[in-house]
Amino acid sequence: SSINVTEAIEYNERESRKVYFDLPLDCVRDFQAEKWTGLKEEPQMRCISKGNGTAKVLLIGNSYGYRTFPVLHELFAGRYEEFRLFTKSSRMFLNKDPLDASTFKYWKLAKRVIKHSKPDIIFVIEKDMEAAQNKPYSGSVEDDHIFNFTQSRIRFLSEHAKFVVIDDQYYKPHLASGVAATIVERLRSGKKRLVDFTDLNVSTDEYLEEFKYGKRRFHAYEDQNLMKNRVEEQLCPNEPCYFFNLNNLHAYYGDAALHQTTEMIRKLKHGYKLIIKHFLKEHE
Repeated sequence: SSINVTEAIEYNERESRKVYFDLPLDCVRDFQAEKWTGLKEEPQMRCISKGNGTAKVLLIGNSYGYRTFPVLHELFAGRYEEFRLFTKSSRMFLNKDPLDASTFKYWKLAKRVIKHSKPDIIFVIEKDMEAAQNKPYSGSVEDDHIFNFTQSRIRFLSEHAKFVVIDDQYYKPHLASGVAATIVERLRSGKKRLVDFTDLNVSTDEYLEEFKYGKRRFHAYEDQNLMKNRVEEQLCPNEPCYFFNLNNLHAYYGDAALHQTTEMIRKLKHGYKLIIKHFLKEHE
């Protein structure tokens, strides 16, 4: 099928520049969380939505979590008592956060929100800012300090909620200007055949080599109510793994920080849908 070049340029350009977006209208300023934590900066990243169900839902993490919120909100479709978004750009809960040393500790504030709000399900969606999970270790994973740090954070979540959902780390392409901008650049220079873009991929072997330690750690994390969402497998069901949708040239990765685009989140929607369905059935 032929590609709509104008539309592809518009889409990728918009996604490459996206920082904040309008949250769903029913998700309003969270005065409670502000009171518990004192956190008021970057208000775009937090809100609370009241629904018509009985479950309490919480999403924590960084801008990767924020990007995912609209699709989770849509999938829950009001089937909750409250759905709280409590995210912060560039901060981390599951990994050691280097910003802790110079400013407030996000993980401590998140813990406070968890203790006060008593969620039934917690989603943690965050970029591993330092790629710590992929760092090599020797010996058994149980002796690895990165593994143990994250496992203890998971244990805390598990003790405070009936369900805990963590997303795997997806592959981050090594493109200085990001995938969306690279596609725009090529389209603008007159390239419009699919073969002009098919180099934007990674093979399963390359991915597994780069992520082998991360995969081992992810596999080893456990708790009786932990659900692991393997986003990479959903993004890349085929070989090789393309960084964009072959049908419309929509990048899966936006800016240079490789945030998920709406196209990527659309691809991951089904996985979230199954998790939510399972949770709501158990919660009844």
